[in-house]
Amino acid sequence: MAIKKDFVKTDQNLSGSLSAKDAYWKIVKVSGNKTRCDLTVDVYKEQNNGFIESQSFSFEPNINGANFIRQGYEHLKTLPEFAGAVDC
Repeated sequence: MAIKKDFVKTDQNLSGSLSAKDAYWKIVKVSGNKTRCDLTVDVYKEQNNGFIESQSFSFEPNINGANFIRQGYEHLKTLPEFAGAVDC
């Protein structure tokens, strides 16, 4: 499982911005406990090709819910920066 969403990064060290339309966002690491899960998400230009960067996110899991990876994707889609993200 993964999600697709445009990637845009603007940095003062860049003369413009770095972008990738329909970038592939994949959770590659989940760690934590019943009160907090930390996610590492790798961003690729396309599925498993053209690595761009890793980002970190955290959420409070539901221990009676779906597995923590699925919950991680569902959490990401609730964040403003993931508005319009779609499962792939």
